[in-house]
Amino acid sequence: MTAPLSGPAALLRRQQQHDRGPAARLLGHQLTAMDTALGTVEVEFLAAPHLFNPLGMMQGGFTAAMLDQAMVDAVTALTDLQYHVVMQAMQCNFLAAIGPGRLLCRASMLRQGRSTAFVEARLFESAGELAATATAVTALQPAIPH
Repeated sequence: MTAPLSGPAALLRRQQQHDRGPAARLLGHQLTAMDTALGTVEVEFLAAPHLFNPLGMMQGGFTAAMLDQAMVDAVTALTDLQYHVVMQAMQCNFLAAIGPGRLLCRASMLRQGRSTAFVEARLFESAGELAATATAVTALQPAIPH
């Protein structure tokens, strides 16, 4: 008989099972790692042709959406689903064009207050080059248990 998962593995599994909604599915979202001690999460996305502009590169709005999703993931995961997270303000910087492939995003919750959290994220294209960064302020709304 296998013992139930506990600790960091159980927390990651619980977060991976949490429905992120249709926008996350459109972006090929997958939460792959989290470190509560460092306040970070890693998320993979898929830069697929349906997200590209006529030049064959990912459209900037989808890049921003990936950064947004990863930052919300960081707050949601690191507070263990205690809050609904609403983006209040976000600053996005585009550093390199993104072509097709798997993307890695690392997001960190820098500080959590009673009603807000400050987060940042870095998105890396498939060859590992830093392609975009973002910082944000989010509102925290207590989640009502089901």
